[in-house]
Amino acid sequence: MTKRETYCRFFAAENDAIARCQLKNRACRRANNYRDTYAVIDGPEDNFAVVDLMTAIDFGSGYSIFD
Repeated sequence: MTKRETYCRFFAAENDAIARCQLKNRACRRANNYRDTYAVIDGPEDNFAVVDLMTAIDFGSGYSIFD
């Protein structure tokens, strides 16, 4: 098993985070990459973050996946 890169990008608006999450998940599916999934979580400073699924699970505070 190889080590994967952690993906994390912050957004001020929730709609922007959802749009990026949808874009990343659709791109993975088009490339037949069903291993990588991205989710939206609450960010640290009243913002939102798009992260890879394993990072979202590690935070343990809840996450949402958008297709």
